[in-house]
Amino acid sequence: MPQTTLDDFMRLFRGRTDAYGTGKGQWIKKKPQAWVYGNHIQGIGPGLGIAPLLDDGTVWFAAIDLDEPNFDAAKEMQEILRGCGHTWIEKSRSGNAHVWAFFAEPVEAWIVRGVLREVTAAIGKPAVEVFPKQDRLLAGMVGNYINLPYHGDTRPILDSDFDETWNINDNSSWMPMFSFVEQALELLNDPERWRKRADWLGIAPPEQRERSAELGTGKELHKCAEWIIANRDETPIAEGHRNVVFFNLAKMLTHYEGFDHDDSLKMLELVRDSSEAAGYDRVDDREINRILTNAERGGFTSTGCDDPLMADYVHPDCPIAKG
Repeated sequence: MPQTTLDDFMRLFRGRTDAYGTGKGQWIKKKPQAWVYGNHIQGIGPGLGIAPLLDDGTVWFAAIDLDEPNFDAAKEMQEILRGCGHTWIEKSRSGNAHVWAFFAEPVEAWIVRGVLREVTAAIGKPAVEVFPKQDRLLAGMVGNYINLPYHGDTRPILDSDFDETWNINDNSSWMPMFSFVEQALELLNDPERWRKRADWLGIAPPEQRERSAELGTGKELHKCAEWIIANRDETPIAEGHRNVVFFNLAKMLTHYEGFDHDDSLKMLELVRDSSEAAGYDRVDDREINRILTNAERGGFTSTGCDDPLMADYVHPDCPIAKG
């Protein structure tokens, strides 16, 4: 393998230099040297994973991990991101779809995460993973790594010039690694286009979201959220109330530090299912996802427990509802 190709591959996948991951789920607390990248490309060993988030809160690359072989969804995401720049679709080790973006200069992680989250929500898949997984790192953290493409003869990038007959299992649709690297470096994304997209979407920086969020990172789940979930069968959410109740519940779940996105989604689905079992029209999965995604954007300053439409669903001792 030419040294220039290896250097270019390393340039694309620049991330943390104090640790790297392996295909076996292990962290190696060392700098990923050139030979580590070289072994990965040659298919030697379990493979290389790089954590994109740097200590200054920026990234050189980002990815969406669909965790399913849904390449139609990957194409749809790629089309939505076209206004931000060029992206690439990988067939991962497990046969699933990854969408990659590479930047000409470091870009703020919160901008990248916000844009990618909007994309996943737009196609009804807000729960899929995006990398980086955090806006910034606390001291001593290294973030999360993602396994790189082109591990030997596996994990190819698929040819961007596909048509309707594109077959992901046909290696004629796979890009040779050197071709991908050459093209990706020519088509690096301009961070300013991502910043403009984030601004247009109304995505706020972390410090602004934290200042405006009264609930913050709650150490305990708000008592009204617990009440709604615990009493979901006895007091199902009725039509005419549910948009308000579901949204306020989503805000409470989002602000509880013990829940991640998936946990919050499961709680909302439990409450939704009880409402449906009581005979009310079903709130579909996409709508539930949309409600949660809107809540996760932040910037909300109350639980909403004092809304009259919440009256039948709040805890009897809620101080907010009592005014």
